[in-house]
Amino acid sequence: METHAPIPDLIRLARTPADADAVLRMMETFCGLFNYPFDQPLRQMLIRQVLENPSLGSLWLVELENKPVGYAALTYGFAYEFGGKTALVDELFIEEDYRGAGLGRRILQSLQKAADELGVSVIHLQTEKYNPRAKQLYESAGFVDQERSTLTWKKPD
Repeated sequence: METHAPIPDLIRLARTPADADAVLRMMETFCGLFNYPFDQPLRQMLIRQVLENPSLGSLWLVELENKPVGYAALTYGFAYEFGGKTALVDELFIEEDYRGAGLGRRILQSLQKAADELGVSVIHLQTEKYNPRAKQLYESAGFVDQERSTLTWKKPD
């Protein structure tokens, strides 16, 4: 790994089928790291939905020398408590060889700027309790631990 932070050639919205394929490949790696289920047909459908309907959210790519090395998924919601439109960084992933070089911070800055331009009042994100390195990154980018519990209801199969 380099000792200085490489400047990404590009942090940009995913738009094309090739972009969707790159995100899908990285999603599979991301899910494997955390033992999350990875249903490829479902993920392909969800990626397509977001690309076709920007009101749902956006997918962002980090590229170095025209090679995708990371992505982030930003989705949208609404909360009275936070004054309206909200966003969730649903997933953020940087390829292992490129971690620790400032790319995570740069993509978070891009997401914050994009959210501000869309009138988003707050961005939420979650991280696993066993991932203090990610939490440190998020806090250094201005995210604050709200000291709340996240509870999830999932529709039965």
